[in-house]
Amino acid sequence: MILAVLMIVTGYFVEPPVTTTLVYPPFGHCMGIYRAGTEQLSMLLGGLVRFDDPQGLACVKLEDWDDPGSADDDELAVYGVNSGSGHIIYNANMYTLGLYGGSGSDPDELLNPHGIAADLSGLVLVADTGNRRVVILRRSGSRLIREGVLHGEFQEPWDVALDGAGGVYVTDRAGDALFIYSSLSDTLPDVIELDSPTGVDAVRGERWFHNEEEFIIVITDDASSIVKVEGGETVAEADLADCSGSVFNYPAIDFWGSVWVTDSISSCVHKFNGSMDYICSFGSEGSGDREFYSPTGLAIWKRYGQVFIAEMEGARYFWIGADLIDVNIEITGRGLKIDGILTEYSLVDAMISDSEGQPVFRLAEGRYPAGDWSATWAGITSRGVQLPGGDYSMELIIQPVYSSKGYFSKTFTVDLTLDIQ
Repeated sequence: MILAVLMIVTGYFVEPPVTTTLVYPPFGHCMGIYRAGTEQLSMLLGGLVRFDDPQGLACVKLEDWDDPGSADDDELAVYGVNSGSGHIIYNANMYTLGLYGGSGSDPDELLNPHGIAADLSGLVLVADTGNRRVVILRRSGSRLIREGVLHGEFQEPWDVALDGAGGVYVTDRAGDALFIYSSLSDTLPDVIELDSPTGVDAVRGERWFHNEEEFIIVITDDASSIVKVEGGETVAEADLADCSGSVFNYPAIDFWGSVWVTDSISSCVHKFNGSMDYICSFGSEGSGDREFYSPTGLAIWKRYGQVFIAEMEGARYFWIGADLIDVNIEITGRGLKIDGILTEYSLVDAMISDSEGQPVFRLAEGRYPAGDWSATWAGITSRGVQLPGGDYSMELIIQPVYSSKGYFSKTFTVDLTLDIQ
């Protein structure tokens, strides 16, 4: 007589039952305000300006705002470019907004600006595209004060980035060049030739980064490609076909080196790992919680995984969450194999329990990087003993490792039946 253990999946549940690559902060953190629109802007600025072609975003923890002893130390200064009106809109403090600029070519005006960057000292750089310059601003309390312009002759400066060591990166779309300055005072920047570069972000000497990597992310080829540059050379690349995208706008690098980029036509955000392999996309067109209207600007505060996204009529505030997508459960005769794609570096705990809720086998426990993930069970106990027939369940819990850990988790539950024939 031959005994065969057969596995049957009798139920499959997910909670929460929505995509959780990005999640909203808890009420106690933001008082339920995670989306700013025209109404909020008008209320805070008295109707002085409305959203008009929002472009680049930057966020930073200012030294003046840093309180190492505070239990809640994640209040950030956020700067957004309102290209149509030539303004920078920013939080002057935690309760009011400030404005800088206005459309024009005078020293304190901006003409069709695009990218923006900021650091913790209060330095703010903006790519003043229409005036062919990169403007240097300095924060003084609640005000932005002009200090001058970055040395260089640009044809169409599009975006600007700052690294953790004071380096400055400027893309010149019409000039087909990326300019790399060692500092603000550098008058002989390195130049890398690229086809119509636009969005840029860079990592070097970062305090809040998982290792000591140095690289640059640039959107090129008329917003159809995104390249990773190391030592002046392109080492990895992705294009629109890899993510079924429509256009690349602005990129941002997170703590683990993953690359996020907005797509204003597909109304979503695409995510790639450090090797520029596609992981997932988040969002679609609409006004719902996981929907956007033409997202453009993108900024990530690496320390806590805070994400800011500009769209046509406002801005969104998220935390980086975690998800397991494209889940597949394969019956292997004596057990099963579960696999999928982790959208974020995650804490994963997966346990098989019997009908009494007692654990019998741990499938997975620990931290796993974003990308392909799998685990197998052969219908045995943790000691390798074949289990008898009966009802079992698998519970798989995913948690992110950023601020959202402790506030958010996602649980996959699979009900199983083992039959002995």
